[in-house]
Amino acid sequence: MAEYCPKCNYKFKPTDWRPECPQCGVNVLYYGVEDRLRAEADKAELEHAHMQPRFDRLKASLIGHPLAIVRLALGLLPIAATLIPSGKLSYVLPFATQTKEVGLIGVINFLTGADLDTGLLTNLWNSPLVGKGMVCWTVSLLSFLLMLVVALVGFFLLTLSCSPKGFRRNIAFPVTGMALATVSFASYAVMVKTLTAELPGIFSGTVAPWAYLLVMLLFAAMIAVNVIYKKKNIPVKYKDVSELLLPYHERPSVIAKEQEKAGATA
Repeated sequence: MAEYCPKCNYKFKPTDWRPECPQCGVNVLYYGVEDRLRAEADKAELEHAHMQPRFDRLKASLIGHPLAIVRLALGLLPIAATLIPSGKLSYVLPFATQTKEVGLIGVINFLTGADLDTGLLTNLWNSPLVGKGMVCWTVSLLSFLLMLVVALVGFFLLTLSCSPKGFRRNIAFPVTGMALATVSFASYAVMVKTLTAELPGIFSGTVAPWAYLLVMLLFAAMIAVNVIYKKKNIPVKYKDVSELLLPYHERPSVIAKEQEKAGATA
């Protein structure tokens, strides 16, 4: 129990064991509980009022317009397109010939399998025979991985499309993805040409330009959709929460309810 009565400031004695104040009779435990609950509710509603515009921008960024939905779908399609092989590599080993497809699955298998030997790669980079081809292969692989990272980050940042810098981000990431895809494909093509010439009968490879063009087309479509969205100047539909910024008893809806209640009891 409190030391003093919250209403009349009476100082309680050790013998005052009842919940009611001996002087004014108020229940100390429940005194002002409605005001405290109202204060907590006002605080929660104020926080909600400050957060609501963010939720509105998030909703508008993802599903606020058919173009936003198309943009969201396009965000993952460049990554899905990398599942299509952009070529094949064949090389002759003692007692065996191996053929591998170049694409997202092939890269994952390479990075997680026994084929990845960093020490061997370092030696191959310095080789006068295959050094150029292996450097190009490394550049192609790193550019491919960076393109995937850029595409993924750009996809998640679509949630911020309606923020002040959203349009610039939505253009910058696909452009960066296109640049990295170009570097990756060009380096891969140079690697195939170089190693095929340097290792006749041992190494051969094919290039599928249409797989690269598909990735570029999807990135370009993402840019086009963002430009159209910007040109249309589609507004964000904000939910009106201005009333929640006012104290409870100053809100028009609360005043109207109180007046209606007073009129009903009159």
